[in-house]
Parts: sequence; structure tokens; C-alpha cells
Amino acid sequence: MTKIEFFIDYTCPYCEKGFALYEQLRAKFPQADSLTELIPIEAHPRDEEPYHRPYADLTAIGALYLKDQGLNIDGYSRSLFAAIHKDKRDPEDIAALAECALASGADAAAFEAALTNGEFAHLLRGANGRAYNDCSVWAVPTLVCGDVRLDSTEGAGITFSQLEAFLQNVTDRAAES
Repeated sequence: MTKIEFFIDYTCPYCEKGFALYEQLRAKFPQADSLTELIPIEAHPRDEEPYHRPYADLTAIGALYLKDQGLNIDGYSRSLFAAIHKDKRDPEDIAALAECALASGADAAAFEAALTNGEFAHLLRGANGRAYNDCSVWAVPTLVCGDVRLDSTEGAGITFSQLEAFLQNVTDRAAES
């Protein structure tokens, strides 16, 4: 089975909902789950849309740093979505992001350093390029697996039934090959 790319922006409420729906379906589709890669991006890149706040670049760089360190970002993602959307934490507050990174087993000081020194910003440029240039993502959350995709409806996101059908389609195609 081809890798499933799950493009999200942590500041997006539809991505929070889409990630929660995905978490509900993971056990039903273990083969698809094992091949799903969360790819944090910026729905509104800071450099291109300096007027659109809050910025998601630090949240995404944090997740990409954790992945680079070989850590699973699911805990970070759950913690970060809750911090931003339920607790109303500032997604540009590096200390708040470091607290969320603890859920993935990160060292808080190393995480904070990675966000402040700019060393991992290239990972975000790569993720944004993959989303927008290679996969033609126009709204998040979006899932792509080869030629099968689930695009978000702008202003509505994705539904449980859409995500379930996508995962079933991907799983069925893998079984046929």
C-alpha cells in the first residue's frame, strides 16, 4: 500500500476535528493507520499571508522536528489541538508548544532550541511544497494516497463517513494489488 499523507494545520479547527475522526477510525483500519503520515503544514503561510493570524509555522516546525528525532507526533498533535482550540493557548508561545511536545517524549529544552534557532525551518518549507506544489492541496485537512484523495470542503472540513470511505477505498485497493 502506498503511504497516506494526512496534511493538517494545527491552528485549523477543521483539522482538529479531522484528526479526532481519524483517531476514532484507526483501529478499524490498522493497515491504513500503519502507513499514515501526519504532515503539518501552514494553511496560511506567514511569508505569503502576513495578515492572517494565528501563525502555524512554529506548531508545524515543532512536529517536523519531533518526527526528525524519530518521535511519534500523535501525542504532540492531541496535546497541541487541545491547547490551541480548547485551552486557547497561543500557537506562537514556544513554551506552550514545548509542554505539548512532552506528550511525544521530547526533551523540552531541545525542542525549544529547535524552534528558536531556525535549523528546522527547511522541513516546513518542504512540507508546504509537498502539499501545495506536489499534491495540489487547497484546503486542510486533506488526505492523499497515490491517486486517491479526500479533500476538505472549505469551511466544513471532512466528515466521519467521508474519512471512513476514503480509508476503506485505500485498504481495498491495497488488498487487490
